[in-house]
Amino acid sequence: MVRAVIVFVLVAASQSAFAQFLFGPSERPTLAACMAIPENKAWIQTVTRQLRERAPKLDLGRGIVTVKFHVDFRGHVTRATFANSDNNARTLVAAGMITSLKLPPPPDDMDSGCRDFEQTFKFH
Repeated sequence: MVRAVIVFVLVAASQSAFAQFLFGPSERPTLAACMAIPENKAWIQTVTRQLRERAPKLDLGRGIVTVKFHVDFRGHVTRATFANSDNNARTLVAAGMITSLKLPPPPDDMDSGCRDFEQTFKFH
């Protein structure tokens, strides 16, 4: 019986290790870890610079819109979700800013988690 328990624990542990080998660690990398590689840092700075350049200049009243999005391996924005929005006009402006990004492809070895972004747009 003890051998069966030990074998079960070893098999369960090896499946977890195998899954981590296949899919990578389950934790999302921190911004500091993403920025530690110079090529990644330059690409992330390109994303933030383009977001800053596209800041809203319309008077749509006070409010905020938070956008979470992912950039795929070709530099295209995917999986955008919006939160904190109580106004469709502000949401449409934020969506336009995100979809208008003209990003170069990220570095080939960049972790997928480093291509996830969250941006909050404040309207005054």
